[in-house]
Amino acid sequence: MRLALALACSLTLFAASAAYAATTTGNLAVMVEVISSCRVGAASLDFGVYGSGQSSDLRAQGTIAYENCIAATLKISLDGGSSGNINGRTLVNAAGNRLTYQLYRDSARTRIWGTGSNALSFTPTNASGSVPVYGTIPGGQAVPVGRYSDTVVVTIEF
Repeated sequence: MRLALALACSLTLFAASAAYAATTTGNLAVMVEVISSCRVGAASLDFGVYGSGQSSDLRAQGTIAYENCIAATLKISLDGGSSGNINGRTLVNAAGNRLTYQLYRDSARTRIWGTGSNALSFTPTNASGSVPVYGTIPGGQAVPVGRYSDTVVVTIEF
């Protein structure tokens, strides 16, 4: 009887230790959602030539391209460039001289293009395209000759 009891205990311990060595399997769900890779494409505005002190405004039109934007509504913002101020944009030459200019959302040049409520919101008809940007350098600015430039950050919200 002792032998039977000892054997039964041994089998129970073996069965218990075997239960800890068991394995099980399950599944790992792996997924990704691919979203639009909406981005700013080519964006430029070239005023050409401004005569120092010229009496008339110099106007130009450029474009801002958007690519792969499948959202229903896009909002394009332009920051203040090197001046940091959408109401006081300046082109700057290598010597630090400044020439004021402005960017607009409309061809009549009545709506400044900037951030917040001054951004351009629209519903594109295609995923990729471009929108016009209108610029004006006011006449009457007598500045030293040279190349003047500014870099404006374009942001698209979608």
